[in-house]
Amino acid sequence: MNNTISSASSPKIYTYNLEGQRVSVALESNPFDFDPQTLFSLAARKNKKRGFLFVSNVLGKHVPVDPFVPLLAGFALAVQFMSKIHNINHVDTHAIIQALKKNEDTRKVYESVITKSRFALPQETLFIGFAETATGLGHAVFSVFDNAHYLHTTREEIPLLPVELDFSEDHSHAVNHRCYPIDPELFRNPKTIVLVDDEITTGNTALNIIRAIHLKFPKTNYVVLSLLDWRTREERDNYKKLEQQLDIEIDTISLLEGEIEVSGQPFCEQMGQSNLVSETDFPEGFPLNQEQKFLNIQDVISVFSIDSRGNSSLSPYLRLTGRFGLSSREDREILPLAKRIAESLKRDRAGGKTLCLGTGEFMYLPMLISAYMGNGIRYHTTTRSPIYPFPKAQYGIQNGFAYNCPDNESITNYVYNIPLNYYDEVYLFLEREVSPEGLKSLFNVFHKIGIPRLVLVISSSSRAVHD
Repeated sequence: MNNTISSASSPKIYTYNLEGQRVSVALESNPFDFDPQTLFSLAARKNKKRGFLFVSNVLGKHVPVDPFVPLLAGFALAVQFMSKIHNINHVDTHAIIQALKKNEDTRKVYESVITKSRFALPQETLFIGFAETATGLGHAVFSVFDNAHYLHTTREEIPLLPVELDFSEDHSHAVNHRCYPIDPELFRNPKTIVLVDDEITTGNTALNIIRAIHLKFPKTNYVVLSLLDWRTREERDNYKKLEQQLDIEIDTISLLEGEIEVSGQPFCEQMGQSNLVSETDFPEGFPLNQEQKFLNIQDVISVFSIDSRGNSSLSPYLRLTGRFGLSSREDREILPLAKRIAESLKRDRAGGKTLCLGTGEFMYLPMLISAYMGNGIRYHTTTRSPIYPFPKAQYGIQNGFAYNCPDNESITNYVYNIPLNYYDEVYLFLEREVSPEGLKSLFNVFHKIGIPRLVLVISSSSRAVHD
């Protein structure tokens, strides 16, 4: 599956065979000497524009992880930003990197960083995380800084709020990104914009948002942070051209950097049978031992949303996600809140092997809560990304389950890499309350996986608006 070629005069080459498509990765920059498999594996994805996907092993998206690991991945990018842009080396840089490499002492290192004074940026800075995969990563980066704000893009449609920014991710399964900052000054005031994504292949998404920002809120400095950067020489030249065209500076910072070469034909379902399971592949209506926990967090945005069928939801969104903008001062409230919720849920646990599952863009708060729920926790998130699963060594997606999105049944969602009959219980974190009918499809998936106990952790509901 994975071959390595190296020499003293050339970059290391890693080759991945994805059921007919071959992806070769030539590593050109690896400042912390990561073993690539620490950070990623590859998988074939269901996308005509790009038939492969880098599956992060440190993001908490497609692969279950120790929840402190994606928090530390954000810290790793933050300390690189401090070093490269502000010439300040963080005292815990080595410890952060070693914790990621060895998957050891993760909580100790996280708390060592987060209990120190935040790094006070010399200029007000806006960090933007890309939905849906990097909403948690962007927030983790932002949490290290003072004099900063955070906003993540969203695929949600919120008709009562103005769209301040709209741009596209051309190769994605869901191309439209929107920004709904409650305070429009969020874009006007900062002199520096920091874009955070898990992986850059062409870099076009970052260029698209920079153009969109510059059209309405011209800036002089942009920084693009990513765990992985695979742009070609030509694609890097596109950044230089845009710098000259707009008279701006664009810095790029990553943990691994190189180029990829793709050959062969992408896998498609006509060529073979994958083990992606749909909820329609098994009977509906199985009884499930499920419970509900209503958190009713008060810091909410009370606006309704509309799904593709015209159905509206009155359940409020959480302000603390960053979807509508968040200041460094407001962010200080999140960790104490997460710890209080975690202590309550920890007392409720009934098993030693517990999966905490975030949903879609709702990544950071569930990640932080699950980190303090005790031993035996694994965390990751559902996704919109359609990926082909194969139970093969070193392949990124071992199994997968498709289901209807609970709050928009016209959208198919997926959950990956959950071993059958393995977990004692699942805590499913929902940002907003959804109807029992909307959860039926997902409930059937959990039955198929063999989950004996399901706890729905609902962060906000319409009853919070009326109480």
